[in-house]
Amino acid sequence: MKALFTATAVACAIATTASATPSATPYVLSAAHEDFLMQLEDVAGVPGQIGTAARAAADLMRRHNETEEAVILPFLEVAETAVSGTMTGEPERGLTRLRADLPQIMDGQEEVVIALVELFAAAEEQDRSDISRLAERIVWHETGDAEILYPAAVLVSSSIEASTDEASPSDGNSGAEDTLRR
Repeated sequence: MKALFTATAVACAIATTASATPSATPYVLSAAHEDFLMQLEDVAGVPGQIGTAARAAADLMRRHNETEEAVILPFLEVAETAVSGTMTGEPERGLTRLRADLPQIMDGQEEVVIALVELFAAAEEQDRSDISRLAERIVWHETGDAEILYPAAVLVSSSIEASTDEASPSDGNSGAEDTLRR
C-alpha cells in the first residue's frame, strides 16, 4: 500500500512539473477529461441500454474535450501573463477561433450533458447507482466548465485583446463576451 501511494505521489509530481511547460493544457483539466472518458469507455462495455448510452456519451465527450482543449484551455494557460500585461506572441488567431468556435463548443457541451442524462436515467432504471453517480459527476464537471472555464477564457481573451489593441478605443465589450452571452 505504501509503495502504491509513493508511486502515485511521484507520478503526480512529474505530471505537475510537466504541466508547467508552456502551451500545454493545464494538467488537472486534461487529467479529469481523460479520467472521465476512460470511465465512460469502461461503462460502454456494459450490455444493453447502459452500454449504448455510455458509448454515445463517450463519443460526444471525446470530440467535445478535444475542441475544448484546443480552443478554451489555451487561454487559461496564458492567464497569468495576459493579466500581467507580459503577453508575447500573436494571440489574435486564438481570439478569432474562440469567438468563432464558442457557440459550437457550448452546443457540443449541451449534447454531452443530454447524453449523460440519458446514461443517468438508464443506470437509475437498472439500479446501477455507481454508473448514475459517474454520469452525475461528469455533468457537474461540464456545468463547471460552462460556468467557470468558458467565462475565464473570454476574460483572458478580452485582456489580451485590450493589451494588443490599445490604439483603438474600446467599449469594454468584446465579441467573445457577446458570444458567451448567447
